Amino acid sequence: MSTACAPEPSPGLEQPPSAWVTGSMHRVGETEVATGRTDHELAAARGGTDSFQVVVAGGRSGLTGVELEVGELTGPDGAALPASAVTRYREHYVEVTATSPDRSGTNRPGGPGRYADGLIPFVHPDTGEPLDGELRAAGAEVAPGLNQPYWIDVAVPADAVPGIYEGTWTATADGFRESGRITLTVSTIQLPARPSLRSVVLNWTGRTAVSRELLRHKLVPTSALPDPDDPLSQVVNVADVGLFSGADEGRCRLDPPPPVERIRAAAAREERSGALLLNYTADEIGGCDDVAESVRAWSRALHEAGVAQLLTQAPDPALFDDGTGRPAVDVWAMLPKQYEDDPELVAEARARGAEVWSYNALAQDGYSPKWLLDFAPIDFRIQPGFLNQQLGLGGILYWRADAWTDRPWDDVYAYSPDGYPGEGQLLYPGEQVGIDGGAVPSMRLKWLRDGVEDFELIGLARDRDPAGTDAAVRSVARDWQDWSPDPHRLAQARTVLLRLAGG
Repeated sequence: MSTACAPEPSPGLEQPPSAWVTGSMHRVGETEVATGRTDHELAAARGGTDSFQVVVAGGRSGLTGVELEVGELTGPDGAALPASAVTRYREHYVEVTATSPDRSGTNRPGGPGRYADGLIPFVHPDTGEPLDGELRAAGAEVAPGLNQPYWIDVAVPADAVPGIYEGTWTATADGFRESGRITLTVSTIQLPARPSLRSVVLNWTGRTAVSRELLRHKLVPTSALPDPDDPLSQVVNVADVGLFSGADEGRCRLDPPPPVERIRAAAAREERSGALLLNYTADEIGGCDDVAESVRAWSRALHEAGVAQLLTQAPDPALFDDGTGRPAVDVWAMLPKQYEDDPELVAEARARGAEVWSYNALAQDGYSPKWLLDFAPIDFRIQPGFLNQQLGLGGILYWRADAWTDRPWDDVYAYSPDGYPGEGQLLYPGEQVGIDGGAVPSMRLKWLRDGVEDFELIGLARDRDPAGTDAAVRSVARDWQDWSPDPHRLAQARTVLLRLAGG
């Protein structure tokens, strides 16, 4: 599939070129009419991130050589955020031709069209040097009547002085200049370096850059973890020992568990201080018969080596005890529809000592959030944060971050050419932007990171004001079938949570 289809010209053809701002929970359409708004307010905890977008509109003439700069953010008593706190990207549009399945429920996909998703960085994420790849952030052209959005992260250092910071953004092009003001309120609260929300995201290519980019966004990969003395290692709250049984919904048979000595050796290679050692043993075997004893055998071997067992399926009472008094499954990772099928069984699994997480794959119901490209930004953010907290789910899982076609910046149908755009692809490879062997984020990965931070914020607020926090969370999300698609309501709840947590 190709992104060669040009969008229809917009009413913007009647206007002069301009630049305007919008928040992070809005996906900008290529032909969307400019708002004229140039100032934007941000708020974040120390150790957290808030984001905004600058949109350059080509107007009647179009623009060439577009550049975007964000000035220093200065705050109380001369305090300033370091230059490294601000990360700029140019947003890249991809073509959605085959849309996700529409289950005709309360949460439906968007139609065919061009969607902003891939993020092209201005500089190398490790060295800070300018990039000069086939796809470039600097010096872009904006065609007449079209928009070019830019994503800006503002990451607040953990030791930042609380208070109000101000700065400016400036967009320039040949014969064009526009600027606006940024106001950032830094809270007194501090988010921990290691997230409270556990996560498992599979890195199939094994690229170190994939793992590093996931960790920068507070998600934990299953392979290529950084060395323990690397600062990104502080994010690791789960370490997967990587001994898959070979069992999934298409193969209802587990290989015998490895000897305990081999499990211990695998655990020693992956262990990180403060991280839960677990093994993702089997995938979606809830429909398989006669596998319970094999799962229990894996459990006993893993437990002897000090490793927890994770399965992606609904809780099964036959696995509530592995024969030693411990649960055979320590972590049940469930689809929303599996939770909805039997919430009482989920409660019993918890009572037996197991953790319960949520995971996301494809589009298997008509009501829960989806992590596909043609669903709204709030889908990615509301599951990790508000819904997981509301339902007492302590982690998230995603089956792959790096499913790439031969043309991953054009063709986002690695899972199936017939639909599910973006499935399994939370990052894009770095070669096209000038980072050999690298990986760069999607906008969807940014929204997932924000959900991880929402989870943290809710926990901190609940420690201080349980009743007020629960009311704020319920105003956005009550359960998998009752959550608000309105990003403004989520933003309002986040403001309340920052205040309740002490900000």
